[in-house]
Amino acid sequence: MAAAPLGAFLKMRAAVSSASLMVLAALMAAFVALTGGSPAATAAAAVAAAAVAAAAEADIEWSVGPASAGEPDQPGAADGRISLRHVIDPGAKAEDAIAVTNLSTVAATFTVETGTGVVGQSGAFDIGQADPNLGVAENPGEWVTVGGLAGGELRLDPGETRVLPVTIAVPADTVPGDHPAGIAVGLSQGEGLTVTHRVGVRIHLRVAGEVTPKLAVEALGVSFRPSWIPFAPGELTVSYEVANTGNVRMGADLAARAVGPLGLGKSTAQAEPVVELLPGERVTRTVSLGAPALAWLGGAVTLTPVVVGEDSVRPPAASEATFRVAAIPWTGLMLTVMLIGAAIVVRRKGRVREAGKDERQAAPEPLPLPQNSPT
Repeated sequence: MAAAPLGAFLKMRAAVSSASLMVLAALMAAFVALTGGSPAATAAAAVAAAAVAAAAEADIEWSVGPASAGEPDQPGAADGRISLRHVIDPGAKAEDAIAVTNLSTVAATFTVETGTGVVGQSGAFDIGQADPNLGVAENPGEWVTVGGLAGGELRLDPGETRVLPVTIAVPADTVPGDHPAGIAVGLSQGEGLTVTHRVGVRIHLRVAGEVTPKLAVEALGVSFRPSWIPFAPGELTVSYEVANTGNVRMGADLAARAVGPLGLGKSTAQAEPVVELLPGERVTRTVSLGAPALAWLGGAVTLTPVVVGEDSVRPPAASEATFRVAAIPWTGLMLTVMLIGAAIVVRRKGRVREAGKDERQAAPEPLPLPQNSPT
């Protein structure tokens, strides 16, 4: 299943790309030709052809979003909200509704599923299946029931909108805090080669009680790569982990700083912000900044908590994770050693020349040879 991240009241074209599948069919036809029409290759080509036919026959669009439940004499309709947002006591229920619209010119049958909300490393919200290792109180997707379905499916005529009632029942033993969930409306297309697309509505669900916003940052590793240009700044890379150790979702702004001995060579850089982190989740990031090679560098990654969206919560104080790393200017040291060595050689040669000159100056002049007297 290829699942698209969920949005609020999204309109989505859910048709399989005909062009892509036609390319696939062409490739399969070529494969059949190269393999001499083997049974396996012929069957694969038939599957690709069926998928292309399905894509050509159906071009389905639909939308889903929060809705008013309506009255007995007045049907409900989409109401412009971007999500379902509720604060519910443990053991209590809340009622709401969603509107699903078939925007295409053909009838279609959609699947409707609920699930627990997750935010991955990419920061995109999606819903997952219930964790069998956790109880119902820890799987908020199981608290959500959508009515008006037939076997979990919804069939809509062209242009038809259907308002579906939604019930959220919180178990009595649920702990306070945020328990995100979502409702996904999907469509599967193709025969043999099936592609499923989903759009949906996010549920911001908070169980009433004591709210504890808390984030933690930890430096996981730090490295320094000196520049190959002598005495030029090198690259300092810090990997760190941000964890939501509280019970409500939070975002975070992050920055890194580094400084050498005696406060020399101070460097700073803004790190990638964490847009949203759900309770219990953690993300790993890296930040790089230019820093001089001054034998060693010390610094910190500073985390400033940020309130997400329309949440009503007081953010906790900023925190930081410190680090230290060796920052040896190897190329600079090599150049310095070479220069010192060259200076020593030149100095020694100069001394040798001076010593030779002194020896020549200090040597006694030879005595004249005696001349023979005439006899």
